[in-house]
Amino acid sequence: MYTIPSLPAPGVLADADAFLASPSGQGWLGQLADNFPHTRYWRDRSDCWSLRRLNALAASIIDARYDGHDVEEAMEAEYPPAEFWPPWHHEVASEVRTLLRDAGGRVDDDEILDTIRSGWEDMAADRDDSCVGDLFASYDRCELLFRFSPHRWLDDSLLHAHRPWPEFAELAVTDNLQFVLGNLGYTISQYRKASGNSHKAYRPLPRLARRRPAPIVSWEQVEELIDNACSTSFLVCLYAIVPIPELIDLDLTKPVTFEKCWVASLDPINGTFHDVPANGPVTVMPADGRFLAGGHLQWSPENICGLHTPHYHASVRN
Repeated sequence: MYTIPSLPAPGVLADADAFLASPSGQGWLGQLADNFPHTRYWRDRSDCWSLRRLNALAASIIDARYDGHDVEEAMEAEYPPAEFWPPWHHEVASEVRTLLRDAGGRVDDDEILDTIRSGWEDMAADRDDSCVGDLFASYDRCELLFRFSPHRWLDDSLLHAHRPWPEFAELAVTDNLQFVLGNLGYTISQYRKASGNSHKAYRPLPRLARRRPAPIVSWEQVEELIDNACSTSFLVCLYAIVPIPELIDLDLTKPVTFEKCWVASLDPINGTFHDVPANGPVTVMPADGRFLAGGHLQWSPENICGLHTPHYHASVRN
């Protein structure tokens, strides 16, 4: 490594294009790439990624998953590969010039240098098996949320209060509320009994397709979530700060389990957030809602509240 391979015969660089296009020239370029490899993604590049930047990456990953796009390409758009120019300039070019001089060629022949450089780049790229995921370790984390809603858009997923402030007994009885309660493990009838809510439903409620068999939070926690929502319109979601490599590996078309998580009320428009811990691992089905990351929000939960992020560290898996 870091030595120029010998030319197969004297004078082959007299016609550099013909030589480098020949089998022996391709073999020589391959040796050059072996001796001077280039890695487009390496671990040391990620020592200073901020939570904000990792949130943006997480949003790109999730969008690519839902839209059926290539996740690797989406990640590369956020984190372009390392350029070939620095290693060529600092390591390879001077050695190639020495080779040209020793072979009797012109060391200032830019055309030959460019031809060799182009061939080296192609060969080095073929030998490089690094990928953008190599930048991230388990301590590189993002804010991951799962909102309970059958709707794609945030505005269509909100719960609303009848009063100018959020109150446990004063939520509008809608299919959104029914859907959220079902995912928490409750029904509208149970909510009316627990809260004393007597508002008529806005429209006849549909038959609930699925109710979680066991509640993931108590009624006292549900009341805390609503009363502390700080907004008259909000979502209910799961929240955790998870490793980027685990998010990369997720298949969003299959059930996903949060090892631990928090149930939160979140206003994505005005930026409010309040959470309570779920009572154990929580598994969500694709039909239960949609994932989003802190990068999807104008204000992520950490940005809203200045959270002590290690408290929310958790694992997520299929």
